[in-house]
Amino acid sequence: MLLEPLYGDHMDTTINPDSVVVGANWYRFRPDERIRHSLVASVSILWVVSGSGTITSRGETFEMTAATVLRLPWNHDVEYRPDPRTPFHLGTLHIIPDHPRTVPVEFRVGFEHGDPLLHAPWRRGPTEAEPPETVSGLAGSGRSVIALAAYCVERFHSERVSEPAMRALAVLLLEESAGWGAETTRAVPPVLQRMIDHIRANLDRPLTVADIARAGDCSPSTAERTFSRHTGQTVQGWSRQQRMQEAALLLRTSGLRVNEVAREVGFADPLHFSRVFTSIHGIPPSRYANDQLRP
Repeated sequence: MLLEPLYGDHMDTTINPDSVVVGANWYRFRPDERIRHSLVASVSILWVVSGSGTITSRGETFEMTAATVLRLPWNHDVEYRPDPRTPFHLGTLHIIPDHPRTVPVEFRVGFEHGDPLLHAPWRRGPTEAEPPETVSGLAGSGRSVIALAAYCVERFHSERVSEPAMRALAVLLLEESAGWGAETTRAVPPVLQRMIDHIRANLDRPLTVADIARAGDCSPSTAERTFSRHTGQTVQGWSRQQRMQEAALLLRTSGLRVNEVAREVGFADPLHFSRVFTSIHGIPPSRYANDQLRP
């Protein structure tokens, strides 16, 4: 069964409504860490929260920075190699393109030898081989996919995972990423890259719009226009989002207390930090999951 074109030409009728998100997670790599899976039974979407590194799949190697989103096809292999100086922190998401509604969904990914989910006949994908595809994460469909995927991660971490929600989100994610092969990636302007780099290098302290604009050698009004055009957010909104993503990673991977994480991302007041964190992630930092999962 395929989706009916309820929304005119904007709905991709090749997307199966029986698709479902079965896993989503943040993962912070150590500088010397390498992970390789010879077979992953999913369509995987990966994006860099911070840092850099390379991801290799289907014989292609992709340079991953915070401006890149990568989609790996059904039944792919993958190898992660973080940069030893600035190891990447990744967001990862896994979709089963065709999972019959008559079979209960098990919310995990098959990737280890001997795992019964690795070749489960009720988990299906395209029969024709597809290539990995990348797109910019700063605008357009790339930004939309990151927003949807990050929301999935928070649903998994807060244990608000339901089959209807994960099926609806899978359709949206596949629809948003359907045209990546033909999409032209707009280069990140140097002025924006300088400001982004400055924000990420100073996540431990609050920055004013003027501070960020000076890093880009432009006026505050130009900084606001540039961020709005290329990220769809204000300067402070984008900066706050980066600090909260870093806070989420620290809570899951560092063992720091909430007040210590607050200081690491530039908040002197832990209560203010908790309110901002909860407004973005939907769960208080004190309840945020501590378990660390592999991508």
